[in-house]
Amino acid sequence: MKLHRIEYVYAGSELVDTIHHDVDWKTLRAFRARVLEASDKWYLKDRWDSLSSTAKGQLNAYRQALRDLPQDYPGEKANDAVDNWPDAEEWF
Repeated sequence: MKLHRIEYVYAGSELVDTIHHDVDWKTLRAFRARVLEASDKWYLKDRWDSLSSTAKGQLNAYRQALRDLPQDYPGEKANDAVDNWPDAEEWF
């Protein structure tokens, strides 16, 4: 799951507009909480034990990057954090 700020508007197959939405910190944090909650299932013992050490590292790094978003962009607009949202592995 990824939070996007850009909306593409089509008329049939023709792109007619691109809308950029502003995101506030409250919205970003709420969405981030949902993403973290959705990934919690991988920490159940049976699932965690089935992951390779590489996968465990990927999951931990992704979740840490999500938690670090507000600290990585202090005093900045939440838009900057959204635009730099970390990419999840396909298997998440």
